[in-house]
Amino acid sequence: MQTQLDYGNWIRKRLLFILGSCALGAGLLAFLPIGFIYHTIMTVVFMVTFLSLLFPLYAFIMFSQKGGRMQEKIYNLIIQNLNVSGAGKILDIGSGNGVLAVKLAQRYTEMDVTGMDYWGEDWEYSKGVCEKNAQLVGVSDRVHFQKGDAARLDFESETFNGATSNLTFHEVKSAVDTRSVLQEALRIVKPGGYFAFIDYFFDEKYYGKKEDLEKFLEGLGISHFEYKSIGDLIALPLLLKHPRILGKVGIIYGSKKDISVG
Repeated sequence: MQTQLDYGNWIRKRLLFILGSCALGAGLLAFLPIGFIYHTIMTVVFMVTFLSLLFPLYAFIMFSQKGGRMQEKIYNLIIQNLNVSGAGKILDIGSGNGVLAVKLAQRYTEMDVTGMDYWGEDWEYSKGVCEKNAQLVGVSDRVHFQKGDAARLDFESETFNGATSNLTFHEVKSAVDTRSVLQEALRIVKPGGYFAFIDYFFDEKYYGKKEDLEKFLEGLGISHFEYKSIGDLIALPLLLKHPRILGKVGIIYGSKKDISVG
């Protein structure tokens, strides 16, 4: 039987619990025999809260390993576009439950992987679950997890052969701006090293216009990069194309310029 990693879910269970509790409470209160106006108001409140629950519940199911497995598909998209080879080190920024870091270690068997996350109270992830996932598939000797801030990575410049991140940069509250987090992630990549990052790269409030972001990347010594919507690379369910879910999510991958060549 295939070992099942604990993926967690990008939709918070507490959000579903709150919305579900509100919908249930409003539904029950609507049955109290207090009067027509009261009944009408509570019925409207129930309908609003119930409809508000359906969208995140659908996304939760689509992201789940027992549903649409979209989290796994997106992790695999990062791994397929990293292109590292041989021995070395990879940094996964914003590891969550550590699944991407573990899958990187499984795919690149000569690489040591470091998974970094802040693991704040806002998220339903933990370092302990990360370490358990690594142990489940027998890669704990090559995978290390540590707490850190993506805005100020605790590593020397040009330390890693590869770097990855999934839907983390826009969540870093300690950053001056989101593009500075992207710049920090690239700082720790060695010349000639590779990167693959997924985030809301098509959302102008985080990264500006596409052409401005491309110029920004070119100014960071990137020899080659691709910049694509994930919807062009994997099939997204219709509702997940909503701008607040995955509609403005893109992947940037490529390599850092090796000044010793040419």
